[in-house]
Amino acid sequence: MTLFLHIAMFVLAAGAIVLMGTFYAEPDDARALRALPRRFASFLIGSAAVVGLMIVCEAIFASI
Repeated sequence: MTLFLHIAMFVLAAGAIVLMGTFYAEPDDARALRALPRRFASFLIGSAAVVGLMIVCEAIFASI
């Protein structure tokens, strides 16, 4: 339950970050709305890559 809650809170916070960044970067609201799913997916994929790298580093260096 706790993991699900943390993931849900991260997705909610990430959505707010990406939403504000998208509307700040795009001058046209229609273009911003079209770009939002792609930007949100790339943000989540990038975050997952960072998490994966952190887990690998933990397995390598924290096991010593």
